[in-house]
Amino acid sequence: MSLPLICLMTALPAMQAPAPVNEAQAVLEAARAKAKSVMDARAAFMRAGGNSKDFKGDCTKELADLEARLAVEQRPDLRHALLISKLYHLQLAKLAPSPALLDQVRKEVPPTAAAWGVDMGLILQLADETVPGWGPYVTEARVKHPDPGLRRHLLFEYFWDRLDARDESAWKPAYATLQSEFADSRQAKQAKELLESEQKTGIGRPAPTFSLGALDDPKTTYTLDSFKGRYVLLDFWATWCPPCRAEMPLMHAAWSKFKAKPFDILSLSFDRRIEHIAPYRQQAATPMPWKHAFIERGFQNPVSDAYGVKGIPKPLLIGPDGKIVASGSELRGANLEKTLEKFLGK
Repeated sequence: MSLPLICLMTALPAMQAPAPVNEAQAVLEAARAKAKSVMDARAAFMRAGGNSKDFKGDCTKELADLEARLAVEQRPDLRHALLISKLYHLQLAKLAPSPALLDQVRKEVPPTAAAWGVDMGLILQLADETVPGWGPYVTEARVKHPDPGLRRHLLFEYFWDRLDARDESAWKPAYATLQSEFADSRQAKQAKELLESEQKTGIGRPAPTFSLGALDDPKTTYTLDSFKGRYVLLDFWATWCPPCRAEMPLMHAAWSKFKAKPFDILSLSFDRRIEHIAPYRQQAATPMPWKHAFIERGFQNPVSDAYGVKGIPKPLLIGPDGKIVASGSELRGANLEKTLEKFLGK
């Protein structure tokens, strides 16, 4: 039964009245301060030898306070700040937002809300790692958000995603916009470097040579010639990388299906400490029973530079003749098995 009209008319002005700018801003500033304290604690954890994947921020009190305020707050601007702050604290605590919360955010908070500026990557994480349906929302933010810094960040991530997918009709205009509208920005420079790096491992190009000690056998060295006459999937990864870990079930399924073929996987770890790899592989779900090597100094390693690695996971499939035959999104998610079938058969 709907509320009497008089009740709605009485409540409506209070619901529509914006929160004072400083009050909504204070919510976001508190979230940033909490993020700094969590990052400081994370850094200390890592200095003590911990793996970043095992660290979680303690945001119990903050989440309870935000929940209590949301239960009574009606002003839209302040609700925007509270809802986005709640998402941010869940991210810091490595807790997944509920589908109900995500639906609430999408319905209440416009893509152009100033509160999204609390963290440039928050809106992208929602699009990438949770429920489907955020694509149009993120697109609107990328085009219309009043903060040019946020638009620039979203545009760069879109460019990178479409470049990885080899979607030239999408990445080229995004790249052109970065270089014209944001010419002096860090993202414009990074986009240029990324494009140059990707060209190092273009389809049909000879794979760069390497010589790496086997992780499981110090007496063995892997080179490009070690895989001559076979297909080899180079898998640049790390245990601290959530998207890398998300690929593991499909990687294991592909290995089970194709390991009897002329096919190998060589996982190249970017872990900060070599001793972080074994505990991950000792888990029942992630034994990774294929070949491994450790890339010391990660992105600063000459092998990383030769292969243009600017982010992980970065998978590359090298053919029996030593030339690159597939890369990027062709080898991620459900596309991995389809691409391997193309070259190895079913």
